[in-house]
Amino acid sequence: MSNNESNEHFLAANKTVIDAMTSATRAILAATESLVTLNLETAREAFDASAENAQAVLSSKNPQEAAAAMQSALGKAAVEKAAAYSRGVYEVSTKAASELGSLFQIQFEELTKVSQEIAQKAAKAAPFGADLAQAAAKQAAQLSESYITAVTSVMQTAGAKGKK
Repeated sequence: MSNNESNEHFLAANKTVIDAMTSATRAILAATESLVTLNLETAREAFDASAENAQAVLSSKNPQEAAAAMQSALGKAAVEKAAAYSRGVYEVSTKAASELGSLFQIQFEELTKVSQEIAQKAAKAAPFGADLAQAAAKQAAQLSESYITAVTSVMQTAGAKGKK
């Protein structure tokens, strides 16, 4: 394998890694943006609810009426809002995990393809007796592929559960 071909393969592998990092960063930024939006909406709703509760207390004619207004406002609504917030965070995080899992799998497949091409060309150009090193490299590649497949499967399962 010529030096020029090696450089081309390594450039292709580096481009794949940079593309993967760019895609992953975009997915992470989108998830962060969704979480910030969710937090701002939750803060706005909490502020509006507090203002309404303050108005209800101020418009009460006696302390018992004020206490009743506060209990009804704070009890059920707070639990519902907390549950809605938790669902929102769960949806954002499972969507991000699913997207990152898909990106990870696609980029791993590309890197595997490039590394296999490099290994094949290196095997053709290898001196006699290099079979043992090639077999070890092949086994390592197979083990890493099995690991990535397992990780991807777990991430896709988590993403599928989040979509239900």
